[in-house]
Amino acid sequence: MRLPFLLLPILVGCMPPPFPEDKLPIWEERPVEVSFDSGSDKVWEEVLTVAGDTWPIDRMNKGEGRVTTEWVVGQSDYIYNQYGGTRIPEKVRYRVTVVVDQHKGKTRVTVKSREQVEKDIISANLTFTGSIYEWIDVPSSCRKERAFLESVAAGLGKDTRRAELDLRYR
Repeated sequence: MRLPFLLLPILVGCMPPPFPEDKLPIWEERPVEVSFDSGSDKVWEEVLTVAGDTWPIDRMNKGEGRVTTEWVVGQSDYIYNQYGGTRIPEKVRYRVTVVVDQHKGKTRVTVKSREQVEKDIISANLTFTGSIYEWIDVPSSCRKERAFLESVAAGLGKDTRRAELDLRYR
């Protein structure tokens, strides 16, 4: 009868610590958007130029004003493996969607990144589905999205240091 109570501290001590991505503030999960005074055709062309120089494009549709990239494998901005006191960025993959549309008389550009980190099923406490590693959705830090919008703004001749570029989370 006492055995379960004796094993409880051992079981609690063996639980894995939370991953750093579990502590990311909710506001950082949102898409980033900017409104430009420039015409939609000019903004669309600049979005295509910057997106093509930054990521491999999977699909684009000017009628919908949508550009989607292929999955890009890289390193995380905020998730680290910690080995012996070092901080090694975790491997991630992400896919970016950029939408160009009209909003309140201006051309709005919205950038959303779907980011995933590869975790093993044991440390992530997942159910085995035939693979030891699985891609798990994590929030984006929004650094890639903001850098992309700053590049678009620079291409349109907007000064990113001044208030005319209002990068904000939706």
